[in-house]
Amino acid sequence: MALRKDHRELLRRLTLNDERTLRQVISGSKESKQQLLDDRTRALVRLAGLVALGAEIASLQVARDEILKVGAGDEEIVDTVLAVSSIIGITRVESAIPRLAIALDNE
Repeated sequence: MALRKDHRELLRRLTLNDERTLRQVISGSKESKQQLLDDRTRALVRLAGLVALGAEIASLQVARDEILKVGAGDEEIVDTVLAVSSIIGITRVESAIPRLAIALDNE
């Protein structure tokens, strides 16, 4: 499957460190038409990234709030962590679980 022209252009601009494009991507701006993921999926993917990076409780709480806002729940959060566990490794998951538990418990 070939990459769409607009996606190819986005990747090219990111490779060139285009500041405007970087700001849009980092801010999560919906200004870009390249977004194909729905809000629920995007929120869960962001959580997976935070877990993979070893994010702190405050970041996980923000992710949890975003996930709840788009209609997903704790079950999807746990399932997302389990889905990425084989990629990020059990050590990373084990270190994230206490922080994630605190984040989930603070409603």
